[in-house]
This record gives sequence, C-alpha cells and structure tokens, in this order.
Amino acid sequence: MLLAREDLQDAESLRYCPMVFQEQIPKQQELRVVYVNGNVFVGALNADVYAAAKVDWRKPGVEVGAWQHHQLNNEFVRRLQTFMGKFGLSFGCLDFILTPSGEYVFLEINPVGEWGMLEKDLDLPIASAIAEVLLSNRN
Repeated sequence: MLLAREDLQDAESLRYCPMVFQEQIPKQQELRVVYVNGNVFVGALNADVYAAAKVDWRKPGVEVGAWQHHQLNNEFVRRLQTFMGKFGLSFGCLDFILTPSGEYVFLEINPVGEWGMLEKDLDLPIASAIAEVLLSNRN
C-alpha cells in the first residue's frame, strides 16, 4: 500500500499497532533468493509485467508472469553466506529489489519462506537440497 504524508498525520493513533514503513524503491526486478546450507537458488520477476500491482507482486489478482533465472555474482553469494552464518540460519528466503541502476536492495529474510514456485517454474532442485541437509543432520 502506498502512503502519502497526510496518511501519517494521525500516526499517534497507531502507537500500539506494530507497523513497518519502507521507502518506495524503483524496481527493475524483484528477486527471491532461497538459501539452503550455503547454496543459493534465485528467481526473478520482471517488474514491468506486474506494474498494475504498483507495490507488491503478491497483491491478490495480479498476474506476475513467469519467474526467470537470475545469476548472482560470487561476491554477493559470499556475503549472503556470511549473513546467514551470523544469524545461524541454514535456510531462508531472502527478498531483494534490483533497481534500474543495477543496485540490489535487501527487503527481508523469511526463515520459512515460500520457494515452491521457483522449483516448479525454473526447475531448481530446492527440495532435494533441503532433503540432503535434513538427511545429513539426522544423526
């Protein structure tokens, strides 16, 4: 939801309601990065395809088009691995915006995020990677 300055004039009335307000960031693509024990699987959505949603491709009724493969460079992957290690996470779904100028902007990490659409649309072996980790840790 887009907010205007006047929407916040009565913000004091929301003092007991948890909220996060974020700057609107121009988008070329939105990325879902699935991290599984050091491995990354990436899907990208072209922001032009779901422009009618304006803010978020998850808006109900929005046709987002097909997920596309996206390659992250080795330095980016190394930083993700460091980030996940600092939090002690072996799994997570991270969301990023790729701006028209080529900047990656971190939005959030969800330790139980959705990834099935990437495996289905891009034929990424995410379930196998998760199973491998679970089986290696069963003892």
